[in-house]
Amino acid sequence: MKDELIRIAREAGQFFLKRSISRISSKEGHANYVTNIDCMVEAYLEQALCQLLPGSKFIGEEQENQRLSDAPTWIVDPLDGTTNFIHDYRMSSVSIALCEGKKPVAGVIWQPYGNELFYAERGKGATLNSEPIHVADTPYSEALIAFGTAPYYEELEETSMRLARVFLRDCADIRRTGSAAIDLANLAAGRTDAFFEMRLKPWDYAAGSLIVQEAGGLVRMPLLDALDYDQSTAVVAATPAIMDQVMDVFRRYQPQGKA
Repeated sequence: MKDELIRIAREAGQFFLKRSISRISSKEGHANYVTNIDCMVEAYLEQALCQLLPGSKFIGEEQENQRLSDAPTWIVDPLDGTTNFIHDYRMSSVSIALCEGKKPVAGVIWQPYGNELFYAERGKGATLNSEPIHVADTPYSEALIAFGTAPYYEELEETSMRLARVFLRDCADIRRTGSAAIDLANLAAGRTDAFFEMRLKPWDYAAGSLIVQEAGGLVRMPLLDALDYDQSTAVVAATPAIMDQVMDVFRRYQPQGKA
């Protein structure tokens, strides 16, 4: 199934490269867009993935979804980085996770512009273009911190930027790609040392969180009691070398209560 899953992800990315945008609509929240390509890719993935695993369920960004159950379920972001895509800022990805028992067991992130295929299976490690990857071991003061601004939730703007400013002061520098899936994949590949965003949906983080963990990294949902792949919540991922320091910053500078 691995080879077929990768083939399906690569085929989905072909829609990006053609970039035949004919419709851009706004969803709830600031600068929250959906294009005809988002919808076309999701329709393709739902058909292909449910055919690949008959009887499986499907949760996708561009549709109404049921709650995650113990049944085999695909959690999919057909086009993570839609605003990037609209501007031809080539930093978008296909993100696919297969969950069983409400936990990811396989994940793939395909970044067609850079020809980068990240893949992981539970207990089998993570790869980039079939080569094993592992998180870095950089000390906190020299770390590169990726973050998302949670742009659709204006009430989280100040918290997001407050945290970013702390990391900018404490660490080497900060980065933002506009795709949480790519940020998590980069962390797994050792290119960055931590990532945070104050609110993500399951399709934003399901595949990437597994890839990070299988590459030796750690993932936290600090506003929840445990990892829950059915929640819209804050996500923090980091290397073991700096997770304690990253979480200390998060606890000190983010307001109490769920985000």
